[in-house]
Amino acid sequence: MSSQHREPALTIRPPADLRKAVSGELNERNLEVQAFVVACFNALLADPEGFLGELSEHWPDKKPRGRPRKTDPARTDSAPEAPQGHQ
Repeated sequence: MSSQHREPALTIRPPADLRKAVSGELNERNLEVQAFVVACFNALLADPEGFLGELSEHWPDKKPRGRPRKTDPARTDSAPEAPQGHQ
């Protein structure tokens, strides 16, 4: 059965404390997080350079995507020691 929603979902996972703080700020102004995200999309399209410029100091660090790499068991064993100097 296909989705009954008109628009596809956008899933993000901001840190819980950040999400709670943002929700609180928006709720005090009688605004919703979903509408805020749509407003940000519209602001980006209206003035990409200006909007992104305002966000530059707030941009999060990049996180690696996908599953973490498995460690190679052969590499976790003791590695050969570096050669010692002449004695």
